[in-house]
Amino acid sequence: MTASQQRLLALGILLVAVAAAWLVVIEPISNAFAAQDEEIAQSHQMLAAYERRIALRPLIEKRLAELKQDDASAAGAIPGVSAELAAANIQKIVKTIIEGQNGQIRSVQNLVPVTAAGFQRVEIQYELSLPMTRLKAAAYRLETNAPYLFLDGIDVRAPENWQSGPYETDPPNIDVRWTVRGYRWVGTQ
Repeated sequence: MTASQQRLLALGILLVAVAAAWLVVIEPISNAFAAQDEEIAQSHQMLAAYERRIALRPLIEKRLAELKQDDASAAGAIPGVSAELAAANIQKIVKTIIEGQNGQIRSVQNLVPVTAAGFQRVEIQYELSLPMTRLKAAAYRLETNAPYLFLDGIDVRAPENWQSGPYETDPPNIDVRWTVRGYRWVGTQ
């Protein structure tokens, strides 16, 4: 073998050795460093996101305090995120009270809600039948209820031909028409 061939062979072996060293040692180490760099970059992004969330904490605490203040100022208000849901809550309360007094609701009509001073007035007009001796208890339970309810426009009609006899044990039913009003907190507009 000539000197030039030996040099080429030595150069070839050297290149193979360098390539093998690159594939076996340097490339895995380089890949490991690249993976670490990527993890560090992701950690920096997560840290920045956490710092942004931490920076929002005072704003969130302020909003929570405002909501708690709104709740405190709305004690006794009808729960519900809309006038319709508040009306449904009122109807549920009234139905429970009237049926608990052996009464019967004949018709229900939601009136148009009115908003003023941070509250929304929700009114429902009822026509019902109730034993005469239970009217006072039903009205008392409605007006002492929590959430607060108010009666308005009360019209009571007793049967025309009613007479109490010695053998009658059940009081007659009276027809009652009234409007039940409650207030829902809507906050400052």
